Amino acid sequence: MSGTDLATEEALSGQIPDLPEEKSKKRIAVEVASEGAVGAVPFAGGLLAATLSALFSATQENRTRAWMEEMAEVVQALIDRVEDLEAEDLAKNPAFYDAAVAAARIATATSAAEKHQALQNALFNVGIGDGLDADKRAIFLRYVDELTPSHLALLRLADNPPRWFEARGLAWPGGGLLGVVKVVFPAWANDESFIDTLAADLSSRGLTDGLPLRVMMTDNGVKAQRTKPKGHEFMAFISGPFDADEL
Repeated sequence: MSGTDLATEEALSGQIPDLPEEKSKKRIAVEVASEGAVGAVPFAGGLLAATLSALFSATQENRTRAWMEEMAEVVQALIDRVEDLEAEDLAKNPAFYDAAVAAARIATATSAAEKHQALQNALFNVGIGDGLDADKRAIFLRYVDELTPSHLALLRLADNPPRWFEARGLAWPGGGLLGVVKVVFPAWANDESFIDTLAADLSSRGLTDGLPLRVMMTDNGVKAQRTKPKGHEFMAFISGPFDADEL
């Protein structure tokens, strides 16, 4: 069992694993240098490799601790939501345990807050009963791993364009679908190829209708939901109480 999986099991049992305190780079380098001297590690290659290994291990430990705290928030939210539910019940729930282990591996491999929030929501929805079969749930978790925060943001817009603006108290901008995307994500405005890549990635997974960015259409056409049933279901799976306000 990996360190991340063991930490997940301890978190589900109501414990946050006792991981080492965060170390400074200087302290790690000193410790590794001492080990290198004792073990006669060649300075030019072995010592550098050992130092990098220690630094990356420390980062992994810190990420694992942070995710365990985030997962503890999910467990507490479920306990508050579901009557008589205890952490032990979740640990014994095969669907939740499988999802928790997969989510931990994904979360510790990324620093993206948007993905962490999506994973927290996914676990919450599994905990209250998402109605998905195990294979579809595994596929949806894989999508969280594969897709970037930009993909997820565009998919959220495509799921209900008018609601995106209404939730933020903004007026509908009018114009075509590509223009709407550029208004919502101004950082992408001068990089249409980036938008095209995001749209193609979502379409290739069957999450959207292809996002006809440059097709002339009525205002109602631009406002129409562009997620396919699978995409809408995926959005529901990763949405919930841990959504950031700006999403």
